[in-house]
Amino acid sequence: MVDPLLRPLPSAPTRKRRLSPLRPAAAALIATAAALHLYLWFDYFHRVHVVGALFLANAAVGALIAVALAANGHALVLLAGAGYSATTLAAFAVSTRWGLFGYHERFWGQWQEAAGAAELAALGLLVAMLAPKLRS
Repeated sequence: MVDPLLRPLPSAPTRKRRLSPLRPAAAALIATAAALHLYLWFDYFHRVHVVGALFLANAAVGALIAVALAANGHALVLLAGAGYSATTLAAFAVSTRWGLFGYHERFWGQWQEAAGAAELAALGLLVAMLAPKLRS
């Protein structure tokens, strides 16, 4: 019998195999959505009352969540990322259907499609990572 203190630690490749590539991908997608909102804020939305401030807040929160996702896979961080993506998509849907704080957005366009695709993909990855954590 080998003394537990003398037992070798698992090698780095063994630990690396346990890391899922989904978390960095979700972090990159959230960072992409945040960067798009920041770009759009500088491009036009800084002039739009209330919605402009929401674009800036969206960019800041998205950047923080992306960094948190890159560093940590805790269920609360995954939930924050999923919530960010879902609420951003919901706010976009409201703004296209009824308008949001007096601003009415178009549903189709290159920026809308890029941000929507990043947020939908992030939401899908985060829900897929959250499901096993919530079951246990």
